[in-house]
Amino acid sequence: MDSITEALERLVDDAADVFSAALTEALPDDNEGEVQLRDLERATSQVMQRIGQRFLCVLIESCQPEEPAERISCRCGGQAEYVRHRIGTVITMMGQVDVSRAYYLCATCHQGTYPLDEQLGFCAGGLSAALQEALAVTGIHLPFELAGDLFERLTGVSISDNGVRDATEQIGQERRERDNAQIEAVWDFDKASLSASPTHVPQRLYGSIDETSVRTHERWRKPKLGCWYTTDERPPDIPPEEWEPRAEAITYYADLTHAEDFGRLLYLTGLQRGADRATELIFVADGAPWIWSIVEEHFPHAVQIVDWFHATEYIWDAAHSLYGEKSDLATAWANERLSELWEGEIDQLLSTLQKRVRPEIDEDPVQEAITYIQNNRHRMRYPEFRARGYQIGSGTIESGCKRVIGARLKQAGMVWTTDGVSQLIKARAMFFSGEWDDFCQQRQPPRRTYRHAS
Repeated sequence: MDSITEALERLVDDAADVFSAALTEALPDDNEGEVQLRDLERATSQVMQRIGQRFLCVLIESCQPEEPAERISCRCGGQAEYVRHRIGTVITMMGQVDVSRAYYLCATCHQGTYPLDEQLGFCAGGLSAALQEALAVTGIHLPFELAGDLFERLTGVSISDNGVRDATEQIGQERRERDNAQIEAVWDFDKASLSASPTHVPQRLYGSIDETSVRTHERWRKPKLGCWYTTDERPPDIPPEEWEPRAEAITYYADLTHAEDFGRLLYLTGLQRGADRATELIFVADGAPWIWSIVEEHFPHAVQIVDWFHATEYIWDAAHSLYGEKSDLATAWANERLSELWEGEIDQLLSTLQKRVRPEIDEDPVQEAITYIQNNRHRMRYPEFRARGYQIGSGTIESGCKRVIGARLKQAGMVWTTDGVSQLIKARAMFFSGEWDDFCQQRQPPRRTYRHAS
């Protein structure tokens, strides 16, 4: 404790010198009123960082004993002997700090260890966990070169573009590894380790899935995004069929993988939102077969709804093919068909379409509309869905694809590695789901193994 008191006394003396020098620099005798507020703020920020660095060093010193133990237990079961103190450098939110800490070497496994490093969770020569997480927050929102510049302007800590990239991808990789570990636990039928279900299970829970395109060095790839959400409650004075529910409490999950593995992620995240216990489970998505295949596999009891707007696109394509783009006849014909679809008159709609099929035309839009409706008619019971107050549009997942994936990964000229795509969308999905802080609080700091040089 005496050493800490002495360190604090030195800090006070150093702070006085720092403040005095900064004051002279910020307000020279010959300034003649030319100093502006921004200059004073900049000087204050620099002083706070210098003092913060030194205070952080004092706090770190207070976490280790004044005299090191002669030996400590090693993870291998042997005894590690004290060798000497070594200086380790860590880049933190306060900038670079140099820490003197005790180094031990085990004669059994020949591995060295720094108890203070393990206690505080830092890796000498690297970034602190807090700095890494702060960099990743900027990296998931901005191109890495812009993120690094912005971070330095806001904090005074300079990190390279690659440093921002590494921090961002590291967080995403850890999230990917956690997801995979939880999926393996759920699918380990010998242990039957199911994911914890939430305490509060919504009466009505929605799910939705979609995919988009991202350019990688190899080719264009299709990362997949899913979401779970609830909707706002219908006011009592509005009939269910007139109510347009709005999504709330949205959580996202994402990956760059094939449908089967994404289905497992669907199941895992569904358990975490209580999909297996919800009174009503409703999926709204477009008509892609891979989507409904994994929904039926993992949640066969769910209500399935094909997005209304995707269905209408097939009607409009048929109308334009028959009567020409933007013609009055096309508009009138399409509106009649849409009315039939809206009112659930599927047989009438199909009958009308079948009379306009043109076998001589390859990929006839009319035939494509028929096929789409026939394959999904049990998901197009729109009068019934409206009467129950269900959401019939997949705008939540479509906007999610733009927000979680497109806004960051589909900017002009961007080309990614496949790992980079997966890591970044994992991190962004976690952030926009409100899970970032909890994940960072629970993550393990980076560790470094020190092996004795022979």
